[in-house]
Amino acid sequence: MTIVHTDPPNIVLKGLSKSFSENHDQGNFVLENVDLTINRGEFYILLGPSGCGKSTLLNILAGFIEKSSGELTIQSQSTAKEENRGFVFQSADSALFPWLTVEENVEFGLKMKKVPTAKRKEIANHYIKLAGLIGHNQKFPNEISGGMKQRVQLARVLANDPQILLMDEPFGALDAMTRRTMQKELIRIWTETNKTVIFVTHDIQEALTLGQRIGIMSVGPSSKIIQSYQIDMPYPREITSPNFNEYYKVVQSHFD
Repeated sequence: MTIVHTDPPNIVLKGLSKSFSENHDQGNFVLENVDLTINRGEFYILLGPSGCGKSTLLNILAGFIEKSSGELTIQSQSTAKEENRGFVFQSADSALFPWLTVEENVEFGLKMKKVPTAKRKEIANHYIKLAGLIGHNQKFPNEISGGMKQRVQLARVLANDPQILLMDEPFGALDAMTRRTMQKELIRIWTETNKTVIFVTHDIQEALTLGQRIGIMSVGPSSKIIQSYQIDMPYPREITSPNFNEYYKVVQSHFD
């Protein structure tokens, strides 16, 4: 079943390009003429091989780096507040503060916003529970597994209540079983929170497991989104799900 969105798009890119050279030479574009519309509450996948500019595009959406040209509109504004976007990094080790407990890590952004202590703990505990971290509140990052660290990172981002989640291959460093568990948990959390999610991966199976839509990025330089596919499969999805293999073949054909 194709989902019909009636709300205004959350993110719109028109002719967006990015070059890291000072004079923006044609041959030095990482991204060129990227067009993309992402709907409110949508789970959108950016899929492509390493080096195609997926992370660069995500960093532009996050506000970490500037585009070179083109249009970028977030929530109907050319410049949106960065607090409306939350970024989940591939490595939780570099994102978490090792000297803070799980609870303190989740509270960190709220503390910076000077949220009162009682309210801060109430919000943090809500997302600790949502992320499946009950019982680990007082542990330090070096006392929990890689999958648990990613749960902490996700809980900390959600505690700040961003409308958009930007996720840069967050499960890429996890073992296969933990990755599958985290994929299921992410779908559960997304369903409960109705956030807009833009998720970067180079793994076709992961893309089909998670995404409502998949944007195929061309091999760089001058990469762009060459095709988007609506994935009409119910959640939860498995490789044995009806139509999974058919979708896989269609997507794989872009990389053969």
